[in-house]
Amino acid sequence: MKTLSMFSKSIVMALGMVAAGSATISIAQAATPTLKVSEAVAAAQSKISLEQAIAIGNKTIKGDLVSAEFDQKSYSVGGKYDVKFIAHDTEYKIRIDADTGEVLSAKQDQLDREDMAEYKAMKQAKVSLTQAMQKATQNVNGKIIKAGFDVDNGKSVYEIKVAKGNEIHKMVIDSMTGKVISNRLD
Repeated sequence: MKTLSMFSKSIVMALGMVAAGSATISIAQAATPTLKVSEAVAAAQSKISLEQAIAIGNKTIKGDLVSAEFDQKSYSVGGKYDVKFIAHDTEYKIRIDADTGEVLSAKQDQLDREDMAEYKAMKQAKVSLTQAMQKATQNVNGKIIKAGFDVDNGKSVYEIKVAKGNEIHKMVIDSMTGKVISNRLD
């Protein structure tokens, strides 16, 4: 009988030690913050580049490229690309997984009057969005995470963000000349 009692005590002690160890691990994990990754790092670690996402989107929709952007998932590694094209007075937004290249969704919207005016201004540009992206990477050797056309103070420009290391460079490029108007850290 004493042996059983001694055996029972040993089991109770062992279970107590396991419970205490588990509680310590749980507390340590709860105290450790989730590792946040910058947008620049997340984009750099994605398997698909913005340029590849544009090519994938262009296979889905044949039209004029208007914008493309990396969208990070809640400060973690990974994300998706939103690529916009215009064809026949309709804007098509293609969402592409940044790691697999899979088309996640495709939506379309009719252009309103303001969008049509901006699109017409873009069509008059002498430099394409793709050429502006090339110009941006010549100035900052990094990975493009956002590119789009905009009319800024009455001037047609391309706004491009290039990730290099932990930094994001925001560039504005003249759509008529291809000249870099500004290049600053974002």
